[in-house]
Amino acid sequence: MIIAGIQKLGLVDFPGKVACTVFTGGCNLRCPYCHNFELVEHPAPVMSTEELFAFLGKRKGLLDGVCVTGGEPCVHSDLPEFLQKIRSMGFSVKLDTNGSFPDMVARVLGEKSIDYIAIDIKNGPGAYAETTGLKNYSMEPLRKTLSLVMDSEIGWELRTTVVKPFHTVETVSAMRDFLAEVLGEKGRKIPHYYLQKFVDRDTVPFAGLQAPSDEELAEFLAIMSPLAEHAAVRGE
Repeated sequence: MIIAGIQKLGLVDFPGKVACTVFTGGCNLRCPYCHNFELVEHPAPVMSTEELFAFLGKRKGLLDGVCVTGGEPCVHSDLPEFLQKIRSMGFSVKLDTNGSFPDMVARVLGEKSIDYIAIDIKNGPGAYAETTGLKNYSMEPLRKTLSLVMDSEIGWELRTTVVKPFHTVETVSAMRDFLAEVLGEKGRKIPHYYLQKFVDRDTVPFAGLQAPSDEELAEFLAIMSPLAEHAAVRGE
C-alpha cells in the first residue's frame, strides 16, 4: 500500500466520526479536474504502513474512524488486508472509491472490512469518458459496484463534483436516469447524495475549468434530489 498523504484529524469526511484520512497513491482514472492529481501516478510515499499503524496505535481513544481515500484505493491488491488491520485496531473504516472495481468492493464487503463507503459518480454515461479522461469507459463495473453496496448493510453515499464544461443539465439528467435504473432494480433510494462544487487549485491538471453558478447548482440538485432520502450541496 502506498501511503501518499494523511490528514491527522477531521470532523467532516466520516459522518458521525472523529477520523483521520489516509490518501493512497495510484488511480485508474485521469479526471481533468482532479484535486489530487499528484497522487495518480507513482507518488512518493509519505510514510510506511508500519508507521501509519504506529500513528493509529497512539490515537486509540482519540479517533473513532479512518477514511481511506486516494487516488483510488481499490487499485491496490493488498487493500483488504490493510483495511482489516485498521479495523482490528478498533477503528471504524470508511472507503472512498470511484466504483470501477466491483470485485474488490465485493471482497471488502464480504470480509466486513468497512463500515461506510462513498462512491464518486462522475457524470451521465455519455459524458463519462470525457469526465474521467478515459476513452471507452464502461459503466458496467460501476453498475455492479452500486448493486453490491445497495445489497449490503453498511452506510453509503454517492457524490458528484460538478465542473464546467463537463456538467450540464443534459448530462446530470442522464446521470439521474442511469442511477434511477439501478435503484429501481433494487427498490432503493440513495441514503445521502452530495453535489460538490469544483474549486480550482494548483494541483488541478487542466487550466480554465470553472465551478457552476449557485443557480446551476440548485438546478442540478433539483434534478438529483428525487433519487435520494437526503440531498445537498457540499463544499469541497
